[in-house]
Amino acid sequence: MRRHSVWLAFTPQDTLLVRDGRSFDAGTDTQARAVWPGPSTLGGAVKAAFDGAEPGVLRGPVLAHRSSDGWVPYFPVPADVVTTATGGVTRLAPRALPVETDLDDGPAGGLEWLTADTAGEAGKRATGWMSAPALTSYLAGGRPWEESPEATPWRLEEDPAVSEPRVGLARTPDRTARTGFLYRTAHLRLREGWAFLMECLPPEGWDREPRPVVALGGYGRRARVERVEGVEWPRSPVSPAGGKGFPAGRVALYLATPAVWPSGWLPGLPPGARLVAAATGEPEPVATASPSADRRAWRESRRLLWAVPAGSVYLLEFADAGAASRFALGGDDGENGGVHGTAYGREPEDRLRTTGFGVVLTGVWR
Repeated sequence: MRRHSVWLAFTPQDTLLVRDGRSFDAGTDTQARAVWPGPSTLGGAVKAAFDGAEPGVLRGPVLAHRSSDGWVPYFPVPADVVTTATGGVTRLAPRALPVETDLDDGPAGGLEWLTADTAGEAGKRATGWMSAPALTSYLAGGRPWEESPEATPWRLEEDPAVSEPRVGLARTPDRTARTGFLYRTAHLRLREGWAFLMECLPPEGWDREPRPVVALGGYGRRARVERVEGVEWPRSPVSPAGGKGFPAGRVALYLATPAVWPSGWLPGLPPGARLVAAATGEPEPVATASPSADRRAWRESRRLLWAVPAGSVYLLEFADAGAASRFALGGDDGENGGVHGTAYGREPEDRLRTTGFGVVLTGVWR
């Protein structure tokens, strides 16, 4: 049985400056760029919202927009969705490689080539953000770019954040200006109505309420915090019983949050599953650290890792539809073992997992 969850919305009250953890020295480097806040940043904000208490397992973050009907989550457009040379949109499908290669070597051997379903149309990845209803259609094998009415486009035409350049001057330890050490930072500012959502799965008996304002990112930036209702992950296209929704045992594994897996870009495959093809983006640097009041201990715990970006897609094949359904949704009662809407690929108590890295959604592919 799924645990009761609490969703929190973090609405920045100013610009955001979240660095990716790589070193930056004013005078040597000239520009520091902000990145989207990931699970580590929002996980720290959740803990701060509860005065340092651990609110159990976390999942997210999810970008969301407040509408008249509540919060609407948005997700990166899946990496196997491309625009075509003729201006259309299509979903890539696996095809056997037309030539012999050495790609059969290693744990991911036997991968097939992802190509457009219309011959002769080489496409580029469709970037941007897809609404939860559109992603639900995609997971069911639909084509939301053909189904969405003009009033509700299948993906955002406008970026939910704008970049704001700032110029700064490095200072000495006694806080005086260092001559010649100018630098520039690119902050992010969310447009009106946008926020980051985090799902918390608190332990039984949890009755804490979040603080109304917490720090988010660097330079003392703040975010407003509120509990929200009616939010959920996009649903898998089938019910747990029967497993008829996964034709030929095919499961599309969509990465909703960045993942840091032991094997790099490759997720751990369940027994009996074969990785047919994958569409991933460029790896993202991720900085993590263990929470500690001792600054030296905190600094020594810092790590720079590389993550598979959200929006990546893995096409898996199981022996039959039943095995695929059990992997995606659990047993016939939907209570045991399903990976849909959970962090995947690491041990249950791993901090990267409980902070929200590697949340996956399951769908079908053809």
